[in-house]
Amino acid sequence: MPAVIPHSDQVDTVTQSRTNEALAHWVRTSGASYSRIATEVGLVAARHGRQDIQTDSSRVSRWINKGERPRHPVPSFLAEAMSRLCHGRTLTPADLGLTDIGPHRMADAWSARAVVAAILDTTRSDAVTDDHSPSRARLMSGAALVNAVQPWLHLHDLEPLPAPERPGARLGLSDVARIEATTDTFRDLDNEHGGGLSRLAVVGQLQHVTHLARSGTYTEETGRALFVAVAELASVAGWMTHDAGAHADAQHYLLLGLQAAKQAGRDGAGIGGHLMNCLARQANHLGRTEDALELVQAAQYGTRRLRPGRLRALLCSLEARSHAVLGHLDEMTRATGAAEQALANDDPATTPGWAAWFDHAEFRVTAGVCEYEAAKHAPDRVGHAIALIKQGTADRPADRVRSRAFDQIALARAHVRAGQPEAAAATTDTALTLMGNITSTRVGDRLRELDAELAAAPGTSATADSRARIHAVLQPL
Repeated sequence: MPAVIPHSDQVDTVTQSRTNEALAHWVRTSGASYSRIATEVGLVAARHGRQDIQTDSSRVSRWINKGERPRHPVPSFLAEAMSRLCHGRTLTPADLGLTDIGPHRMADAWSARAVVAAILDTTRSDAVTDDHSPSRARLMSGAALVNAVQPWLHLHDLEPLPAPERPGARLGLSDVARIEATTDTFRDLDNEHGGGLSRLAVVGQLQHVTHLARSGTYTEETGRALFVAVAELASVAGWMTHDAGAHADAQHYLLLGLQAAKQAGRDGAGIGGHLMNCLARQANHLGRTEDALELVQAAQYGTRRLRPGRLRALLCSLEARSHAVLGHLDEMTRATGAAEQALANDDPATTPGWAAWFDHAEFRVTAGVCEYEAAKHAPDRVGHAIALIKQGTADRPADRVRSRAFDQIALARAHVRAGQPEAAAATTDTALTLMGNITSTRVGDRLRELDAELAAAPGTSATADSRARIHAVLQPL
C-alpha cells in the first residue's frame, strides 16, 4: 500500500482568509461531523484509485473556517462525499464554494467550451438550490469587476467554435430565431410582472439552449448566432436575478452572458454592450457609481464601431446619470445631448429586442433622474427634473408596469426635493398601487430611499401619511 501523504500537492491548500459560507451551509445540512466528512472524502478518493489522498477533521475545519481551498482533485471528491452525506443531493465543487469565479480566473473562462460548461454548471445548481442556500458567487466591485470584463473588449481574439461532444440535432438560423422569440416573451413578462415569478423558467431555458450549443451541429454562422441567443438569455436571467435581489448571482449570470457574447465575434458586440449596461446599472443600484461609470465607458469603447442607435443612446444616458451622481454636471449635459442625438438616429426597424425598452419615454425619465441627481449640487434644477419625468411617464407603455412604478417613485422624490409634499404623496400612492402588481425587490429598495428622503423633509400630514403607507407595503418584505 502506498504511503499516505496528507500534505501532498493533491491536498495542499490555497488560503483565502475568509469563512467558506457555502461549504459551512452544506455541512450543517448534512449533520455530519468534520471527522465523518474527512473519512468520506478518503473513501471517495480510494474509489477513484487515489489511496494517497486522505484528510482529517482539522483540515476540514480549515476548509470551512479559514477558507483554505484543497487542490485538484480534492474539491470533486469532497463534492461527491457531501452529496452522499446530504441524502443524495447532487452538489458540485462550485456549490461548496470551491470553484473560484474571481477575476484572477476569468481569463481561463473565455473559451466557448469553458463558457458552455460554466453556464450549464451554474444553471443546474440554480435550479435545485433553495432561497436559504448561500450564494456560490461573490459580488465583485472596483478593479476586480472592471478587470473581469476586460477580455470582452478584445473582440478580434476569436477562437473556433468547439465540435459537439455528442453530435445531436442539426440547427439552423430559424431555430435561433425561435429561441430569440421565446426570450422576447420572457423579457415582456419581466417588464410587466418583475423578475421574481419567471426567473427560474428563464434559467431553465438558458440551460436548454446552452445544451444545444454543446451538442448541436451547425454552420459557423448559426453557431455564432446561437451564442448571441445564449448571451441574450443570460442577460434576462441576470436581470431577473438582480430584480429578485440576489445581486452576486445576478452579476455572475451577466458576466457569463458577456463571455458567451464574445463567442459571437462582431455579431455579439451589441448584446455584449447591453450586458455591460446591465452590469453598470446594477452597480448604480448598489451605490457604486464610479464602478458604473467605468463599466459604461468600457461598453462605449467596445461598441464604438456599431452604428448610432438605441444602444449608444442608452449607454450615453447611463453615463450621464453616473456623472450627475458624482456632481460632474458639464459631463452630464454632454452625455445627455449625445444620448438624445443617438436616439434620433435610431432605426426602429433594426432595433433588437433587448434594446427596444430604451424608447423616448425611457430617455426622458432618465434625463429627469439626471436632473434630480444634479439638483443635489444645483437645487434650481429640480423643476426641470419634474418636467422631464412627467413627459416620460405620459408616454410610458401601459405594460411596462415596473418602469411605471420606478417613474412614480422618481417623481415623488423630485417633488420632495422641490418642497411639494402633497404632490409627492399623490405620486407615492400611484407607485404603491403599481407595486401591488409586480414582484421586484428593486422597487422596494427605491421606496426605502423615498422613505428616507421623506423622513428628512419638513414634517407635514401628507408626508406622514406617505411614510405610513410605504411602511405598510414594505413591512411584509
